[in-house]
Amino acid sequence: MSDTVRCPDLNSPLTIRRDAYGVAHIEAQTEHDAWFGQGFAAAHDRLWQMEYDRRRAVGRWSEAAGPAGLAADRLAVRLGLESAAKADLEAMAPEVRAMFEAYARGVNAYLATNPALPPEYALTGLAPEPWEPWHSLALFKIRHILMGLWQWKVACAGVFARVGPETWAKLQFLPAAGTSVIVPPGDKIARLYLHASEEIGAAAEHIGFLSEIEAGSNSWVVSGSRTTTGKPVLCNDSHRALDVPNAYWQGHGACPGFNVPGATFAGFPGFPHFGFNGSVGWNITHTQADYQDLFIEKFEGADAGSYLTEAGLLPAERETHTIRVRGAASEVVETWRTRHGPVVHGDPRSGMAIALSYTAMKPGKRPFDGLRATIAATNLAELFDAQRTWVDPVNNLVAADTSGNIGYMVRGDIPVRASKAGRRLPVPGWTGEHEWLGSVPFDQLPRSINPAEGFVATANQRVIASDEPYISAYFASPSRADRLVELLGTGETLAPDAVSGFWDDTTSKPARTWARFLAGQGPLDGDAERARAMLAAWDGNLLPERGEPLLYAYFRRAVMRELFAPVVGDDTWAFLTTDLNPGLGRIASGLVAEVVAHLHEGAQPPDGRPWPAVIAPALEQAWRNTLSLAGDNPAAWSWGEKHQTGSRNPLSAVFPDAGLDPPSAGIGGDADTIKNAGYGISGKRDFVISQTSVYRQVVDFAEPDAASYIIPGGVSGDSRSPHFADQLPLWAACQRIPMHRLAGEELPLWRGLSPE
Repeated sequence: MSDTVRCPDLNSPLTIRRDAYGVAHIEAQTEHDAWFGQGFAAAHDRLWQMEYDRRRAVGRWSEAAGPAGLAADRLAVRLGLESAAKADLEAMAPEVRAMFEAYARGVNAYLATNPALPPEYALTGLAPEPWEPWHSLALFKIRHILMGLWQWKVACAGVFARVGPETWAKLQFLPAAGTSVIVPPGDKIARLYLHASEEIGAAAEHIGFLSEIEAGSNSWVVSGSRTTTGKPVLCNDSHRALDVPNAYWQGHGACPGFNVPGATFAGFPGFPHFGFNGSVGWNITHTQADYQDLFIEKFEGADAGSYLTEAGLLPAERETHTIRVRGAASEVVETWRTRHGPVVHGDPRSGMAIALSYTAMKPGKRPFDGLRATIAATNLAELFDAQRTWVDPVNNLVAADTSGNIGYMVRGDIPVRASKAGRRLPVPGWTGEHEWLGSVPFDQLPRSINPAEGFVATANQRVIASDEPYISAYFASPSRADRLVELLGTGETLAPDAVSGFWDDTTSKPARTWARFLAGQGPLDGDAERARAMLAAWDGNLLPERGEPLLYAYFRRAVMRELFAPVVGDDTWAFLTTDLNPGLGRIASGLVAEVVAHLHEGAQPPDGRPWPAVIAPALEQAWRNTLSLAGDNPAAWSWGEKHQTGSRNPLSAVFPDAGLDPPSAGIGGDADTIKNAGYGISGKRDFVISQTSVYRQVVDFAEPDAASYIIPGGVSGDSRSPHFADQLPLWAACQRIPMHRLAGEELPLWRGLSPE
């Protein structure tokens, strides 16, 4: 339906057109109005998602979720993202701040139309409040603070506290840290580590930790020297938690200064992660860089008002916050801050607590000053230079341009540390030995332009072979990256459809390794032999219509326990596989990945048992579990029937009958395949997919106007909208919808906006 709205904050008339999937295409005469239009359209599509993000960022989610949201709000209040967001806004270059201000005016102009609100407002009794520019920054920060290594370090500390230094030293789940442990887990510190894990678990469902168990992303670009058209092909496959609505919102903004479709967070202006401006296309994956450290602080004095440093006591910054709770009494929360950052875990009044150092909360930075330059870049060099001030998250940026260049760079702020001690565990905050000394200079961050191989492939794997500059002690299992290189590294000339078709690849290199290993074992007895024979004859392809992937999924879970529960103990293994802290799942997955990586070299079980003693009970359990779940006819087993998306609205736990969730889709693959579809390792929801591809984009530079993208849902966050889940079937089939970058395409006018 077409109509015109009078908006006093507009410079000139603008139009917003909607394509067949409801994606907004904004045509403006000035940049101010383009950002205004983006805010207006995002609020129409995703108003409640924006509400959720700004509330969970500042500790106001309990006003919607009631008492269930309190643990999340306590943690959010401790983080202090509101003050960090406001500081970033104050530091912005004027032209970039103008983007955020125009965007906020657009959101508020939409609210002024007195729109029909998403159903979540009626359920919670809330009304939307005016949007402020800093809300966009707080939203961005809460979506990225969860991607750092803070939770993983808490998980490492919790395991260390449980098993002790001797067993800890035997656990090979990542490259060696290069240093001995500084702070042995005495009783008080051990309790602090475990308490930190409990706090993360309590906050998980409502602050957004829960689904990030085996998260990761893929991106690849192939040079014209390797394609049948002689032009580059740029692809990405971003993986995040499977949110409702989807994490990314598609949009298109055009004005005299730029013409860019892509994806961003609803509530955030520009296209910081994915876009194509007609000259340059770009996408990102997570580098897994280490830019969050945990410091154990010693507190003293009345009400823990001081903390210890190498120079003596310093006063702690303390504040009091009131958390309002829907349907219950308000709660008063105290927060502390030291020189290292906010206290995120523990009670300073007990004498010890943990503070978080995080690059995105350090003052004096201007992390978003490159947003405008990114969308205006005319070539790869300009795009890369626009990332000079980028801080968080640290990304693998992959790009190509119309001149035929392809390239890769690490963008973001990576600290230079005085010691290596904090790479896996919290460190003492009172000695001065583990401080940050600065950042890796921009020109020393890894990059590659037009590599001789003719392609770049990223999948959260290790970035460089050396340890300098130090990037991280944790990287994802190399299985997806190895498979991409296997497909891209043949030297063959590839058609564009073949390059983008890798998205649908469901071959798991670890599954293939296990199948070959099992072929050399046995024969075993009974159900164990039935499982062994079925997996040994399998090619490791987790196709949705096949039954072997379901059996393998149960075997993978069972063999992990058989391998490592005897080493760490049953209680610690149960702790590692709770799904509450994503860092725990990463440790468990890393342990088994290390074994799989060396199976062909004759790796032995870590507790010294012979392999038959390990695999026989795991195979037997896997066979019986599969029979119980899928029936006694293996020919009828189907991975896709049991391995389905399980997207849940953040309020579904509070209002389970409100119809807020989208339908499910069954797909192949798992967390180790390019078609990434991970699930929790605890078994609580069997194989419901908790994280997967949340945005795919293809730019074929032989046909740039045919650029395309897809999300696992729809552009609207309103469960009543026809565009709530209309892209889901296409996404499941690895199809895409057009970006419609060309101006003047015949798209229906949705809304005209005019100055008063």
